[in-house]
Amino acid sequence: MQPMIAVRMRAVSKRYPSSGVVANDAAELEVVRGSIHAIVGENGAGKTTLMKLLAGLETPDSGTIEVDGARTAIDSPARAFELGIGMVHQHFLMFDELSVAQNVFFGIEPIKGRWPLKKLGIVDSATLETHTKKLANAYGFTLNPAAPVGKMSISERQQVEILRQLARDVRILILDEPTSALTEQETRALFEKLDEIRRAGHTIILVTHKLNEIKRIADRVTVMRLGKTIGTYDVSSISESDLSCLIMGTSSCKDTDRASTRQPSGEVVFQIEGLATKSRAHGRLSLEGISLEVRRGEILGICALAGNGLEQLEDALSAFLGPSRGVCHVETQRFELGRIRDYRALIRTGKIAYLPSDKMRRGAALSLSVRDNFIAPRRRAYFRRGIFRAGSAQRATAQAIAEFDIAARPDQRADELSGGNLQKLSLSRIFSASQASILILCEPTWGLDIKATESIHERITAARDAGAAILLLSSDIDEILALSDRISVLFRGRQVLLKEKNPDLNRATLGEFLLGTRSER
Repeated sequence: MQPMIAVRMRAVSKRYPSSGVVANDAAELEVVRGSIHAIVGENGAGKTTLMKLLAGLETPDSGTIEVDGARTAIDSPARAFELGIGMVHQHFLMFDELSVAQNVFFGIEPIKGRWPLKKLGIVDSATLETHTKKLANAYGFTLNPAAPVGKMSISERQQVEILRQLARDVRILILDEPTSALTEQETRALFEKLDEIRRAGHTIILVTHKLNEIKRIADRVTVMRLGKTIGTYDVSSISESDLSCLIMGTSSCKDTDRASTRQPSGEVVFQIEGLATKSRAHGRLSLEGISLEVRRGEILGICALAGNGLEQLEDALSAFLGPSRGVCHVETQRFELGRIRDYRALIRTGKIAYLPSDKMRRGAALSLSVRDNFIAPRRRAYFRRGIFRAGSAQRATAQAIAEFDIAARPDQRADELSGGNLQKLSLSRIFSASQASILILCEPTWGLDIKATESIHERITAARDAGAAILLLSSDIDEILALSDRISVLFRGRQVLLKEKNPDLNRATLGEFLLGTRSER
């Protein structure tokens, strides 16, 4: 008996005239009802755009979409909901000041009273929380309906997003990079929940770049490249190596899980002592007693779950936030971090190279061109006696675009670029300049595909081997383990681990420190 097909997309194309980008080029997708189906590909492969077409966030230029065997047009998210399709985005869309129940049933809340009293629109809070609890229990989620979402962990917020879709009777659930910021324990728990949701009769589509997770959870996988569908495969019959080759379009692939070769570390060139910061909102200490040092030729990886201090540490190290106290040593110079003007000058002059985690707000001026963004840290180099050397700036930008495989033109506006290409643009500024002795790299491969991630990892390790001292702030545990020589973990603003990498420091043990169930400090 032939399996029932939940989604069939045939010869679907999507082009963006303003940039000339063809996101989907006669793409194909077939998803079996009641299965977990993964979609993989490089940045720009078209996988997220294809899912946006299915979720009604974009409309296709051509092609057909069938849902449960019936051909249909999906021209809005409302129409997608009518068809039982919902999407959980990588960056959650919720109201932090509202409760779990209010977020889950936002817009479809139970109203008090009978007609005509219902016209008053007064929300029945008790029924709202009861419905939320029943829904959570039905799918094995343990959430407090009254808890404010803004104080929750990433994994809990993700559960709220999933429940919001299920509350709307979604039968086809799309998840975009669902484990990008989860620990091993949280990932395992999520997969157990997804399996329960699948057993309840739902179809799940995962957009992901983690091949090992595809092998753990998915039934079938579709590979996309340059907007086209390369093929769909049974997960049980294809290896991670073969998947990697298909994604990158090569006949032989590098082993991305290779052990790094290490050079002996040199002298300490960057040191922080007793760093403490105050929360902007409440004035309480958000980081307390953070001390660390980085040697020449070393990568210190620092990781934490959301809300545990990684963002505040970035603010302090990048001089966006003045710490309440702390001392910093940069080579032979000493700085009181409470007085950040002199320290900030090290970043402005390029002695410290800083890659922000937020490429949209800190890493790019979206209203300016790709060229203007690329030359921004070194504008003086492109002015001679007050005259702009436009040709030189254009050539340098074009060279960076080619070298970093950025899908853009020098004169194109930055806000027309995808998130992955904005990331590459920010990285190109760091690695195209003369190398700084200290690099502060925050979420350097967030949103990048396998090929781009491997390339950036090679650049980071090359900078390390050339003598740079590197602070790597990342919520990606796999990245921390792949690159770091020493690893630090923050929990609730305190350092609970600072240790050289060794075979005992794996995803599971790091997860214990990240969740606060273990401490060595």
